[in-house]
Amino acid sequence: MRWRKPEFMTINGHEVLLPIDREQHTNITILRSILGDNAQTLVIFLKDTTFVQDPRDERLSAGFVAICDRFPDEEFYLTIFYHEWYITENPQFP
Repeated sequence: MRWRKPEFMTINGHEVLLPIDREQHTNITILRSILGDNAQTLVIFLKDTTFVQDPRDERLSAGFVAICDRFPDEEFYLTIFYHEWYITENPQFP
């Protein structure tokens, strides 16, 4: 099993369970998060440099997007979709 020790991360004030081992948390940078659907869905764009050998490759191999849902009567978000994403710059969103 790839994710053996997942742990909640606090992302912009929200508790989120991502499919990432807690040892990787120090390598995670949150680039952007979007709360939607009356706070039931959280979309997260992040950079995880855990497995990046060469920093020049970060834009191509360190980006991920996570879509997380909040379960009824719970305060945390659980990842329902997690996939690679190429990091792009958008001047509208710093």
